[in-house]
Parts: sequence; structure tokens; C-alpha cells
Amino acid sequence: MDCNASSLRSFVRAHYQGAIAVLAPDGMPYSAVVHYACDHSGVPYFLFSNLAVHQQYLHRDPRASLLIWEPGDDLMALSRLAVQGEIRRVHPDPALEGRLLCLLPGADGYRDMPDFHFYRLEIQKIRWIAGFGSMGWTEGEGEFCLSGDLRPLELDEAAAVAHMNADHGGNLRDYWRHFGGDEPMEHVRMLALDAEGMDLQSGSKRLRVAFPETIAEARGWRKMLVEMAQRAREGEE
Repeated sequence: MDCNASSLRSFVRAHYQGAIAVLAPDGMPYSAVVHYACDHSGVPYFLFSNLAVHQQYLHRDPRASLLIWEPGDDLMALSRLAVQGEIRRVHPDPALEGRLLCLLPGADGYRDMPDFHFYRLEIQKIRWIAGFGSMGWTEGEGEFCLSGDLRPLELDEAAAVAHMNADHGGNLRDYWRHFGGDEPMEHVRMLALDAEGMDLQSGSKRLRVAFPETIAEARGWRKMLVEMAQRAREGEE
């Protein structure tokens, strides 16, 4: 992980679980493990129940930190980052809600429960550590988030994902095998697409595959996915 915004976004997008720290009414810190999913710009969202202690504390004080880390034997030598800001309840539009329900594990089963709601992390600072001697700060969403008009991608994502799952299962297996480095043991399906990559799932495992370049418009997905399928079949990096 480098210090540039693209590398930081790639790290956040490549994971879907972490730990949040919030403040209890008495000022004591409280931590909880959570799942999260990113929108097209890279901002993390959550789905919290009213019964969750951290959700109740956030309603009193929205200040929070999300810690994301690379699992491994020596955590101090691996990349991690802490996203500081405020976590507030939001009402995503249908396109974003559909994306979040696909990316958040088990979320689809909660969508009709009245006590579950979406929350957005309003990013203020990011502390990143890429290993010993490599660390720094990034300020705010303006420095972190992917810029540009992402709305066309948001609106076309669901149809593109459905098409890939319905008609290109072989390509999805090739992506997993080549870019993930192992043979998928179960059916591979696409969860999401954005300007910077795709999210795949096989059984309980997930794989984030980054694009070699950013997609500017929806029709760019087709060209990119065809090229990556060819690379996967030919064994190219």
C-alpha cells in the first residue's frame, strides 16, 4: 500500500470487515467488529441494528474510527489504516442500496427488518501504515475519494453485474483462478462493479480484482472485462 489515494482506496475496497471505535455516553471508548461496503467513490457504509450498542452510542455522538487491517502472522509488518470521521444514518437511493445489499454479508436477509438502517462514514482523516517506516495521514474525503461523475456507473451497475452472472460464468471462474491465484471450489458470482475493479464471491470467500486503469463510463466495463478474460485465459499478468 502506497500513500496515494488510489492505493488507499484499493486497500479499503479489498476488505469488507474491520472494527469501529465509538464513544459511550460516559466518554469511555467502545469497540465492535463490523462489516462494511464501499460506494462507487470509495466511502464505507454499514448496516446497523437499533439493538447494537455501537449504533446506540453513535446516535449520541457520531464520532468514530474504522480500523481495517491485512490479516497475517505479523500484524505489525502488514498494512492497515484507521479512518476517522462521523458515522451517520443515511437513506441510500435504490441503486446504491442494491449495491450495498450485495456487498454486505448477509444484508439481504435484513432489508425488510424495520430495526436495520444504513450508515455512512463521513471521512475526516485517515491514518495509514504500510509497514515499518512507511506511514502518514490523509485529510478528508476530497483527498481520498474517487472524483468525477460516477452516477452513470451507479445506475448501470446492477444490469452489468446481472449480465455477467447470467452469461459469463466461465469468465468469472477465469478471473478468480488467474487474479486470485487459486481454483474456485464453488460457483463464482460477481457481487459488484465500479470504476476501479470488481468484487467476486465463491462460497464464503471473496476476491477484489482491481482494474489496471479507471473506467470512465459504463461501456468501458465491457472492453475491460473482455481484455481481462483474455489475459486470464492466456496466463498474462
